[in-house]
Amino acid sequence: MDRQELIDGLNEQLNREVTTFLRYMLQAASITGAKNEPVREMYLEEVTDEVGHAQYLANQIVALGGTPRLDPDLTPPPSDVATMLEQDAAAEVEDVRHYTRLADLADDEGLMALKMAMEDQAADEDEHREEMKRLQD
Repeated sequence: MDRQELIDGLNEQLNREVTTFLRYMLQAASITGAKNEPVREMYLEEVTDEVGHAQYLANQIVALGGTPRLDPDLTPPPSDVATMLEQDAAAEVEDVRHYTRLADLADDEGLMALKMAMEDQAADEDEHREEMKRLQD
């Protein structure tokens, strides 16, 4: 493995995180009704979490000698709450997979702190998925 593969992977995940916090921000703004308030609150809380993930990734890209590159997916999010939760839970599964791969790449480079941070973020994304699944019921 070379360090560029890790930087490229971090940039890919940076864009996934930026896409996610933009989508969550818009979804939270569009959710109405008292019965959907827990979902709205979850999305609002997740915006802050995803911004933190994105900032960490950008910092690590620079620390490794790379340049953060932004190209988020600006596809408008769904307006139906059930569809939001279903699609976002599936995206969290992908994020776990991406972070697990980044942890492996960091391990190959001997970057233990980055490896552990990527594992922590994978766990955090999995917790998001679990919460979304609970809110679907």
